[in-house]
Amino acid sequence: MKRERLRIENIRKGNLLKRIELQVFEGEIIHCVFDNIQEKTLFLDILTGSQKADYGRVYYEEKGIPEKDTARVLKRRVALISRESRLIDSVSMEENMFLVRPQVKGHWVKRRNYRKEAAELFEEFGLEIDMEKPMARRSVFEKVQIEIMKAYLLGQKIIILTALSICLSDAEMRKLWQLLEKLRGRGLSCLVVEPLEDINFIYTDTVVVIKHGRTCAVKDVDDCDYTTLHTILYRDEMEKNAEDWKRGTKEMSGEGVSVQDICTGYLRHVSFSVDRGEIVKLFCIDERSYDEVTGFLKGESEAVSGRLCIGSAQKAVGKVVAGVKDRIGVVQGNPGTASLFEELSAMDNLQILLSQKVSGMWMIPKYRKSIRKLLGGIISDDVYARKVKDLSPADVQRIVYCRWLIYSPQLLVCIQPFAEGDIQARETAREMIYMLEKRNIPVLIITSNTAELNYCRGRELYMRHGRMISKEEAYEFLYSEL
Repeated sequence: MKRERLRIENIRKGNLLKRIELQVFEGEIIHCVFDNIQEKTLFLDILTGSQKADYGRVYYEEKGIPEKDTARVLKRRVALISRESRLIDSVSMEENMFLVRPQVKGHWVKRRNYRKEAAELFEEFGLEIDMEKPMARRSVFEKVQIEIMKAYLLGQKIIILTALSICLSDAEMRKLWQLLEKLRGRGLSCLVVEPLEDINFIYTDTVVVIKHGRTCAVKDVDDCDYTTLHTILYRDEMEKNAEDWKRGTKEMSGEGVSVQDICTGYLRHVSFSVDRGEIVKLFCIDERSYDEVTGFLKGESEAVSGRLCIGSAQKAVGKVVAGVKDRIGVVQGNPGTASLFEELSAMDNLQILLSQKVSGMWMIPKYRKSIRKLLGGIISDDVYARKVKDLSPADVQRIVYCRWLIYSPQLLVCIQPFAEGDIQARETAREMIYMLEKRNIPVLIITSNTAELNYCRGRELYMRHGRMISKEEAYEFLYSEL
């Protein structure tokens, strides 16, 4: 039976932390993910005794801690280690480890023995640390290892690691995980507070997701995968779990996108809506209607009046739709020829769109890892490094739609998506549209071709001469011409 090291129940603080639950067992490694950096910072302050919670109970080794003693116990038993080192550069490494700590007062005569003890400790845990290097010249990784060893010497039983994945190399992270594995064998527990993209499924035991100030999921690592966790964290659906998403079940919440009373030089009070996780097919009977509605949604033609509603937010349409700025994506016809850069790799093309959402992502390797994990099973590993011009039409289609799968727009407008002549490419486009539907991204298909209209499922809408008409009216016009 596992021995409980720390338990936190119903922690609340201000308007940020509303109900945090956390249980840490001896020798356990937990990956903890927050959706808000302020919530994360506040929680870590409470967990390390720097701040007091407004409400909640804390247990250490299965014993309740009186409120007046909580900060003192947590400071003594929990160590926080990040890229912002707490070591002192002006003194030596061994002095940082053996002297600059609460339990040690004086004993400077033993200083000559500290280096020997430090060397033996490093050898015991397989650490390669230069004993002679001044603290000010040590790397972040070296300081992290030293701080971990200091926590071990102090008898701190829980180590929190945060903000390290962005500043350590892959090789350094591997060595760090190996060190944590050895420490867990000594009974130490570890809480890794890093982005979901950096989760290590090999060493991690439990994943805790804290969203909107509440613990919303506690998952054994063997019972979840990256996609499931990503869905829990980033989809704003508190009552919907990952298994529902995998089965493709959806709740039409009405929080999708609606176009209300749009008027242009030709369109007359056009209104329609696309709910989250819904496919809507808009069939334009005449060519002018097709050109006007696609031009408006692409941001190429002006609207005289009307409103664009995204969820509960509404905005008056001034002149044109702002495209990506309004979180509206467009895929048109044979999209590879227009929207992808043929001389760039598949991975580069996948990142280009996301870079408009995440500033500086080109310099951060974790986003490439995140993309690979999110698209696991959709895009083959050998495709990412290849130039788009060397890919098959089906692979090009996957790249185009996966860009929007990653970006997660409020609405994806697909203009004649099955116009590609290659049969496999058309099948791939349909498969990807269904995948967007499963991930609750609203999809609007616009076409003037009856064959395309029936190529995939979805609710049907009809337009003629710049206005919306009923299915009966549409059929009358369509079949009267045959």
